[in-house]
Amino acid sequence: MFEHSWTILAFLVGTGISLILWRWQKHQLALSSIYGLPSPKGKWLTGNAMELLAAAKQGTYSLTIFRWMQQYGSMISVRIFTRPMVIVAKPQLIESILTEGQTQGIFTRSPSFYHAYKDVFGVHIGNQVGQAWKWRRQTAAPAFRASRFTQKFDLIHEGCQQVITQLQSSAQTGKEVQVDPLFVDLTMNIIAYFFLGVTFDKTSNFAGEPPFDAQRLYAALALLEKHVLLQTAGRSRWFKFLPTSEGREYRQAQDYLQQNLKPRVAMALQVARASEAESPSVSSSFRDSMLVQFAKNPQHDQDSLMAETRAFIFAGHDTTAHTMSFAVGELGLNPGVFQAAQQAVDEAWEKEGELNLSTLKHLDYIEAVVKEALRLHPVAPGIALVTTQETELDGVKMPKNVGVEPFFWAAGQDTEMFPKPEEFRPERWLQKETDQQPLPLMFGFSRGSHFCVGAPLALLEATVMLSLLLRHFNWELVNGRDSLDDVNQYLTVFPRDRMPIRFVSRTESRA
Repeated sequence: MFEHSWTILAFLVGTGISLILWRWQKHQLALSSIYGLPSPKGKWLTGNAMELLAAAKQGTYSLTIFRWMQQYGSMISVRIFTRPMVIVAKPQLIESILTEGQTQGIFTRSPSFYHAYKDVFGVHIGNQVGQAWKWRRQTAAPAFRASRFTQKFDLIHEGCQQVITQLQSSAQTGKEVQVDPLFVDLTMNIIAYFFLGVTFDKTSNFAGEPPFDAQRLYAALALLEKHVLLQTAGRSRWFKFLPTSEGREYRQAQDYLQQNLKPRVAMALQVARASEAESPSVSSSFRDSMLVQFAKNPQHDQDSLMAETRAFIFAGHDTTAHTMSFAVGELGLNPGVFQAAQQAVDEAWEKEGELNLSTLKHLDYIEAVVKEALRLHPVAPGIALVTTQETELDGVKMPKNVGVEPFFWAAGQDTEMFPKPEEFRPERWLQKETDQQPLPLMFGFSRGSHFCVGAPLALLEATVMLSLLLRHFNWELVNGRDSLDDVNQYLTVFPRDRMPIRFVSRTESRA
């Protein structure tokens, strides 16, 4: 009997091993097309995971992927332990994935990235899919209409003019200035006005409102961004809870955001849901804020509105700020483009007598400068997706649940869509479509149903800020090309040296 039992056990173990091997072989066969793609060499057990995690810690995660694509081609595979991920840099293929692919539900947001996002930032529009995403999008869209921002053109102009005033004293002494922190402060203050009702003079909106500190808020959000990237690259979510300096910094950042934003969210819910007679006493800017508009949706509660607030403030400031920094850097390194841009501003200024809403009609070239900066230096370099069913990409068979990342940074280097892609040529975005040259595809704000709702505000801010800089100054980069090539990354990409510039006031007096 004892020998019989061992025989049965051996049979069961053998059957189990055979089943595991069969399923593994079947899985490998399904992935054979993906494994046939060019791929950077990885470790047997971990694949490329350790290299990507190290790159994330150093702030070179997307730069590492960009270099791989330069070496291996416009469609490659990388392996995160046992999970393959296909990275795509072909513009037309990316367009198809982001438009038809997402609309038809063939591609959806990658669980690994969006679980990390949810873990750090909470449940919000950026990590939801299906109906949960749709009602959030429908709530946000009216608040982000372009007309809302053009109606407040004077406020945006005022914020940009404050930057000019700061730079004028530095220009007189020849002192270099890191422009990236200046732009971060500007865009944080602007999104705080629209989203939280915080005015530039920081007048209290209601009794007990916490003070608003743009730099502290940026620092807290930046730290959380880094944790999202690290978890996406494969680090355990528990690292940030350990009793280490990193863990303490993480908890301090979360506590600061909670203390600063929770009272504002709670007040927004009161204002949105109280009768007119019982409505709390708040400023008109707070009552008109996006936060109060969002709070009117009964599907929002304290937790969801807190997460939404953090997500929109993060997305609404550093992406625009870093794009402006890269645009200023490229202008400083390309004298021909600089001269053309400055001439466009001067001519528009002279037609209108000042920089106002009407002047913008004549500043297409400046907007093209912003788009060209986004092509060469996309601060959000890619988007992590996953297949929801078997499909095919450019002849490559893709099973269900395979990671796919449209990688905008490398797509901007496509020679067919962008002839001489290494050159900074804003004219690309002003050309008309011909049979020989199709219109270039713009990925800086994504595409399709997930197109960035804040794009109108970002383009308006950047166009106004660059126009004022070109009107008042000439400049040079202190560190030259290194300021654009040596980048750091939390979640978004920015100049590691924060773009030090030496400004010189233009000799001709300006109105």
